[in-house]
Amino acid sequence: MAKISFFTGIGLIALSGLLFTFERFFAVYLYVSESSAVKIRGSGSYGPLSMPSIFDNFYVGFLLVLGLVLLVLGIFNGITNKDNS
Repeated sequence: MAKISFFTGIGLIALSGLLFTFERFFAVYLYVSESSAVKIRGSGSYGPLSMPSIFDNFYVGFLLVLGLVLLVLGIFNGITNKDNS
């Protein structure tokens, strides 16, 4: 059970990082698509780039915390099971 918790925790942390990376990529993509039209026309204005923080998306924070809990639980169970063997 310790290995399952450990690897599930690593997977959830990786998924959280992947979602966060995609979210930041799309923020840059939208900024470039909005600002390039203004730069080509030469008229108008556009705002500054606003990057999302780590806890702006509920799922990123939730998966990160859940992954850390499962990772610590897997490590703790793995250490205690080796002591009993």
